[in-house]
Amino acid sequence: MSNDESILVNESQQQDTLNFDRREMLRYNANKLSYALGLLAMSFSVLGAFICLNSMNPITYQVIIIILLNVFVLLGGFLAAEKVKNYVKGGAIAQLVFGSICAARIFYIPLILVVNFHKYIGSMEFVEGEGWVTLEGQDEVQKAAAANLGETIKRSYGKSKYAVSYLPASGYFRGISAMVFFALAAVCFIAAGLIGLKKAKTLNSYMNSIKKE
Repeated sequence: MSNDESILVNESQQQDTLNFDRREMLRYNANKLSYALGLLAMSFSVLGAFICLNSMNPITYQVIIIILLNVFVLLGGFLAAEKVKNYVKGGAIAQLVFGSICAARIFYIPLILVVNFHKYIGSMEFVEGEGWVTLEGQDEVQKAAAANLGETIKRSYGKSKYAVSYLPASGYFRGISAMVFFALAAVCFIAAGLIGLKKAKTLNSYMNSIKKE
């Protein structure tokens, strides 16, 4: 055997040993990356839900949907993260589902917020010394849009000059911020799920190969 062939054989053996070590380590090490990404996704989901709750009219049905969806994502997301940490394939699939739910949330409550704020602010104009004044013939448009907006937004663009709020009053800022947080939650959930599926598949294949031996 030539020196070049010997080198190739040694490199192949080293690579096989390295792959063996990596697969063997999966048996003893938890899938911390998917677990951490799952927890991060839940944090982003909570932030997005908080912005929506702080921006919408509390007596509308959308608020109930926001609360129920967030509770579902938190409880289900935590259970999925615990399972994927132990290389359970079902946990990884569940994380992909929650990622899809968070992606769909981008186009629901935050979009409603942005659209209604656009209608609300478009029905008024700012007059120096008087503040925000409703344009002629825009009363019904303003009323319909205001029905979906929270008081922290309406007071900031009404007769009251000040409104207590932890966020800027702009519905555009709030809506887009919620979209960003839901998008980040979706990305983290989906990344966690894909990584979890790959590692679960690798570990299962390795365990099956051991049983055959």
